[in-house]
Amino acid sequence: MSREESQERTRTALLDSAREQIATHGVAAASVRSISEAAGFSQGAFYSNFASKEAMLLEVMAEHMRDEAARFGAAVEKALLEAGPNGAGLAAVEALRGYLHTLNTDGNWPMLTIELQLYANRSESFAAQFNTSKTLFQSEIAKTLTHLFTRLKLRPALDPLKLAIGFIALSNGYAVQGNTAAPEGVGEIMFTFLDALIRSSQRTEG
Repeated sequence: MSREESQERTRTALLDSAREQIATHGVAAASVRSISEAAGFSQGAFYSNFASKEAMLLEVMAEHMRDEAARFGAAVEKALLEAGPNGAGLAAVEALRGYLHTLNTDGNWPMLTIELQLYANRSESFAAQFNTSKTLFQSEIAKTLTHLFTRLKLRPALDPLKLAIGFIALSNGYAVQGNTAAPEGVGEIMFTFLDALIRSSQRTEG
C-alpha cells in the first residue's frame, strides 16, 4: 500500500468515526481524542489529516451533502427512464418511491445534520463555511427538481429552490420525532409531498 493510499484510508476511518461519535454523543462531546481513539488512531494521525475539529466537521457534512445530491439526481434520472419519454408526472413520482423509502434508514445522518446546524448557530467561523456547503446542497437539489419538472413539462407551484429547502427540511425534521416514527415513514411523507407538487403543477407549452 502506498503512503497516499494509507493516508486516505486513515482519513476515511477518522471521518466514519466522527460521524458515529457526533450522531451518538453530539458535537461538543465528540472530541478529537474520542474520534481518534474510536477509529484506532492517535491524535497525531488526526491532525495529519485535518487542521482542526471544525475542518473535519465541515468535511463530514460536505461529503454527505455531495453524496446525497448525487444519489437524488441518479434516482430522478432512473425514475424518468422508467416512466418513459411520454411518462406522466405521477408515474415518475411512483418510480421514485423506492429511493424515497431509503431516506433516514440510517438515523445518524439526519441527527448529524441537526447537530451541525446547532453548532453553526453558535460558531460564526463554522457557520460561514457550513452555510456555503448547505447552500450548494440546496442548489443541487433544486437543480434536480427543475430537471424533473422540465422533463415532465410541468411548471411547479413554487420556486424550485423553495421546494428543495422544504424537501430537505421534511427529511431531516422527521428524525426529531425519534422512536415514535418508523424510519420508513419518511419515505411515504416525501412521496406524498412530491405527489402533491406534481398534482398542483401546471402543464407547460410544447
